[in-house]
Amino acid sequence: MRTRYAMAVLVLAGLIQGTAARAASIASGPIVNPANQHTYYLLTADTWTNSEAFAQTLGGNLATINDAAENTWVFQQFGQQRDLWIGLNDVQTEGTFTWASGETSSFTNWRSGQPDNYSQSPVAGEDYVHIYGTQTAFGGLWNDAADNPSIYSGFDFYGDVKVIQGVVEVNPAPLPSTAACGVALLGGCVALRRARRGR
Repeated sequence: MRTRYAMAVLVLAGLIQGTAARAASIASGPIVNPANQHTYYLLTADTWTNSEAFAQTLGGNLATINDAAENTWVFQQFGQQRDLWIGLNDVQTEGTFTWASGETSSFTNWRSGQPDNYSQSPVAGEDYVHIYGTQTAFGGLWNDAADNPSIYSGFDFYGDVKVIQGVVEVNPAPLPSTAACGVALLGGCVALRRARRGR
């Protein structure tokens, strides 16, 4: 009887822990940006690393912002009362920011004084970039932050970074060119003709 009780308690504890664990998922989307024809998704609130991992399961990455127009579109589309994780980070080398997608966009839109790699206990530096949402005076500007925003809960600015949701960008594979299709079709015809001659 005690063994059954102990097992039931362990199973229940596991279920509670499992439901309490955070996991990024799609909050809205897909939404196509008419300017670049890329598809975007808004994710539920999570860490930057979990959001990027989930973005990859959708065939993309956290968004790469290539210019002011894309920054404005992403902010207006998704930044209502929430901050937005984007793909920019300096995890590999402090101060050298790169995009998770591997793209080389040089556009930035930092808030004045940022990035600052804030390091005051318990925060041990900031490697991940987000766009401030409309709930702050800095809406549309960028800031570097820790992977998990809950680490800021003891600071007076916690309300500015409390909810950060990832924005995923999926760049559709380009359609094959007419010439490439023609070459493939010709190659298939030649292979079929040779196969018939071999009979």
